[in-house]
Amino acid sequence: MQELAGETYKQRVKSQTDEWVKGNPIHNTVDDECCPDFSCCKPELLQPEEIRKTFAAANEDTRMSMLGSFLGAGLALMAPDKKVFIADGQTEIKALEN
Repeated sequence: MQELAGETYKQRVKSQTDEWVKGNPIHNTVDDECCPDFSCCKPELLQPEEIRKTFAAANEDTRMSMLGSFLGAGLALMAPDKKVFIADGQTEIKALEN
């Protein structure tokens, strides 16, 4: 298993992101964290290079939005027969009809 460079958490996150952008998704085994799109554990979720580069260059708000879409893609892969709704914690959710 490939290890990430860095002695601190921040260094490992940067190393993981840099490798992921290059198309080399590595699971952070020290902190037990997946790549932003979970492709280290599910290679079929690897986002296109342009999306990975956009994520790496984005501000925190944009990154959080992108993380939500990556999570949705992972959930859709794992439970294709289910409907998934990701809320921001502030939106009032009413029962969804089938």
